[in-house]
Amino acid sequence: MATNIKHTGMLVNTGKRVVVVFRELPDDPTQCLVVDTEAVPDWMHDDIHNAVESPGAQATGNFYEYAERTVFTDGTNMLQTLHTTGRLMKTPTDNVKMTPNNSVSIGLTELNNIIREDTDKPVVSPPEDEVMMAGKDVMESAPAPAPAASNDGLTDTDLAKNMLAQAKGFETEAKSLKAQAYELAPGLKPGPKKAVATPAETEAVTE
Repeated sequence: MATNIKHTGMLVNTGKRVVVVFRELPDDPTQCLVVDTEAVPDWMHDDIHNAVESPGAQATGNFYEYAERTVFTDGTNMLQTLHTTGRLMKTPTDNVKMTPNNSVSIGLTELNNIIREDTDKPVVSPPEDEVMMAGKDVMESAPAPAPAASNDGLTDTDLAKNMLAQAKGFETEAKSLKAQAYELAPGLKPGPKKAVATPAETEAVTE
């Protein structure tokens, strides 16, 4: 069976290959942010694809989660550089087809809807077998042209708001994981530790 690679897709209206950085925007789930990998320098293209195929990126639901904690070969932060150099393009989710492998294709809007039906949590990437099943229902005929991608109006504030909104979705889960961790190992919990008597002290008391 073909290996699935998350975060890869193509634009319906141009056929260009893209990496989907934000599968949907918190303030507008009909829009997403992508990078046209055919329009970047060769070194940046290689860095992006190496990052996408890395275990860390494949374990995330959105590529931005990995990009914000990794760097290009020139030492600059990947997510910030993609943004400040105008590489992040805003485009309708209807204009993107996810292509986890050469034999599967599923519309990004359809994929996001499937995930919402399965969980009340923030959007995350589905299991590989779910992508395979959803891809079987995609029509092979070419869809109607969708609006062109555009990065107009995407400011530093917009990107920051999107990242903060996405982060809120992980706060509850993080608190739950911390509580479970401290239950397993109370000694790791911050704060004053209860003193434990040494064997010598214990013997002195008993005498």
